[in-house]
Amino acid sequence: MKKTAADNFVTAVSEHAESTEIMKRDLEKSAEQIQKDKEAAIANVYEMAGKIKATNFFKSQAEFFNLVMLKKVKDSKEYRERFGITWEQFCEHVGINRRTMDRALEDIAPFRQEFLDTLSNYSGVTFNKIKYLGMAVDEKLVNLSENAITYNGETIPLDVEHKDEIQALLETLEENHKREKEEADTTIRTKDRLLKAKEDTINKMERELKRLEKITPKSELTEEEQDAVNLLLQAQKDFLSTISDIKKKIEPHKAPEIALRQYYYLLIFMQKITSEERLFLQDAYAGAEVVPWEIMEEELPPTDVLIDNLPMTAGKGIGAKVVAKMEERKNKK
Repeated sequence: MKKTAADNFVTAVSEHAESTEIMKRDLEKSAEQIQKDKEAAIANVYEMAGKIKATNFFKSQAEFFNLVMLKKVKDSKEYRERFGITWEQFCEHVGINRRTMDRALEDIAPFRQEFLDTLSNYSGVTFNKIKYLGMAVDEKLVNLSENAITYNGETIPLDVEHKDEIQALLETLEENHKREKEEADTTIRTKDRLLKAKEDTINKMERELKRLEKITPKSELTEEEQDAVNLLLQAQKDFLSTISDIKKKIEPHKAPEIALRQYYYLLIFMQKITSEERLFLQDAYAGAEVVPWEIMEEELPPTDVLIDNLPMTAGKGIGAKVVAKMEERKNKK
């Protein structure tokens, strides 16, 4: 029987629907397979991450064990007595860098060998954690005995039963140290910004003074008066320039302690001298006013301490001698 156009149309529609259904099932299977592959990839990533973390953990723990043994070797000096070699030669022999090792040993320096031997027997204690315990010991926050750790009034025995408490304490000390360091860094950054603002102000004042020098009309001062004004103007410029140079080269938190100390005492000395000169001038200058921030005598450091910490006389130990000489002259009067 010959098919009509209608029959052909129905057949075509039916075949198209069947083809569409097959394509839909294939797409669903493909999407399902893609999801399975994605989940498998994620699981593989987590598995690899876990293996990496475990490897790093055991590596860090092994480093701690090595440090404990190397501390024992260095403290006992057996390498010298038995083999007649230096510590640096011993480090070279075992394949470690002496400087790097010395820096690492500094982190466990606060601990007695017996304490380290006991602590190294507990799984979970790594060098990355133990160094924070050493910092806490140096800061007197933690007290150690041969078989216990005391922190905030709580004593934790060094035994297997308290392994979790020991691990929790190490993590607490690490978190506290990192938080305090971040707070200290924030404070330093704030101070640096303030110092930079002060330096910018000084530089702005210097530029303004130079600008005023160019535009200020000639005064009607006498030659003597102008010389005096010029001298004081130069003194002001030199003072501001010197302070600016000092702040650029002697930076707080970076400069050597001796430089900061001498700068500190120099400022006290300058304040004392300028205060005395101003009081002396007050008797001769009718327009003088009382200043509310007058420096008090009891606020000054002892004279000998001041002398021994000024740049011109620091390190010479002459403070006491100068004071004695001053007393001698005073008594003669």
